[in-house]
Amino acid sequence: MPEDDATIRHSPATDPGRSSRVQVAPPRVEWGSAPAGVPAAKPVRRGAAWMLGGVALAGFVAVGLGAWWVVLAPVGPPVVPVVAVPVVVAPAPVQAEAPPPALPAALPVPPASRLAALPPLLEEAALRDHRADAPVLLRLAENPAVFLIDFPTLEAQGAAMNRIAALVEKAGLPRDRVLGEAEMAAAIARAGDSAATFYYGHNYRGTDLQRFFDLARRDAVALSPGEAWVEAQYRLARGLVPAGQEMVLLSIAAPGPLMDATGRASILRHELSHGRFGTDPAYAAGIRQAWRQRLTEAERAAIRDFLGREGYDMADEELMINEAQAYLLHTPDPRFFTPAHIGMDEAQVERLRGLLRQP
Repeated sequence: MPEDDATIRHSPATDPGRSSRVQVAPPRVEWGSAPAGVPAAKPVRRGAAWMLGGVALAGFVAVGLGAWWVVLAPVGPPVVPVVAVPVVVAPAPVQAEAPPPALPAALPVPPASRLAALPPLLEEAALRDHRADAPVLLRLAENPAVFLIDFPTLEAQGAAMNRIAALVEKAGLPRDRVLGEAEMAAAIARAGDSAATFYYGHNYRGTDLQRFFDLARRDAVALSPGEAWVEAQYRLARGLVPAGQEMVLLSIAAPGPLMDATGRASILRHELSHGRFGTDPAYAAGIRQAWRQRLTEAERAAIRDFLGREGYDMADEELMINEAQAYLLHTPDPRFFTPAHIGMDEAQVERLRGLLRQP
């Protein structure tokens, strides 16, 4: 029989995201010698020299007959200008305007830090005031071995946690297998409850959670989406606690039509006491001693009867001890517990509380 994993079961009375400009230089025309392959221009001489010799007539000078010496004397080879052939020089390489400095490349998004996925550490008051829009895993700052799942509704809590309760502590249900969905619905109906009110809060040791998931796999019982999510949270939490040290996973829901803020605060305190009992060996030992040695058998019987009416398995003595300390010492809301629930008056219950608190 697993040790502690009890939950508050008693329903309160109210149920409650430019193009470059290119400048082309005009071609430059240079003048000069013909380029290779073009024949060079040669000097051209014009004119002739005519001489009339052997004809001389004395006394006859330039009348009708004359001696012509006509010489179109060459004046030296005239320099014929060299016809310079225009040489078209290929345009200079296109010089694109320098682009603006490139923006730095976007850095790759780093993977999410594992630290971001770790449950935040909250003190009890912050847990009490916390409100969840979706199920979330939190961790008790005062005792980091205690984890709390905060559900947005009692219905969401029930869908994820009720079959664990049925296996671990609910009276009249099997301890060696996980109920099927239809069996679970029938058990809730027999208790006169709904999935929302079957349990108002839950608490389970790591060993009990491991047993639930192991049995479901052994028998090929499919987990609901909520249960599969709870398993992932349990694995995360278990990895944060040193090997060999026990941990406790609690759960609670946000206030709503069936549970007001005062009720939530009382249930939270109740469940946190289970967390202490499951993770603080000295505290648990003191409670066990008081139960066995200081309370009378009649007093123990009265407490067992009350817990049996609440649907706890009375044959599980460790469960009885754990629930006794939670109800007597840590459940202040009279809608969940009063001395009358165990057939005693306030003075008698105060005496029991004193015995449980003794070192």
